[in-house]
Amino acid sequence: MAIQFTGLSSQSSIKNERAHKDEATGNTVGNQSAVKSGGTLAEDTVKLSGAAQSLHDQHAKISSLPDIDMDKVEQIKNAIAAGEYKIDTQKLASNMASMDHLF
Repeated sequence: MAIQFTGLSSQSSIKNERAHKDEATGNTVGNQSAVKSGGTLAEDTVKLSGAAQSLHDQHAKISSLPDIDMDKVEQIKNAIAAGEYKIDTQKLASNMASMDHLF
């Protein structure tokens, strides 16, 4: 027993028909929320607060700095080579103790 359906079109032609209907009525899928009342596409904009702008500026400044302060490295190398580099053991111990809570 075979059933024959007539008048049915393929899925792609249904999509094409719907697109033509939407164009005729002015409804375009996906662009409805982006269309202004004048018929032009709205532009997305971002406005940063003062605090966010300040953070952005500070991040840009920090990003431009080198990771290693080579002048400081040279000063320490020269002090070690000359035997003049002194380690403050009290300060070192204090710093190590303050980092103990991290572990």
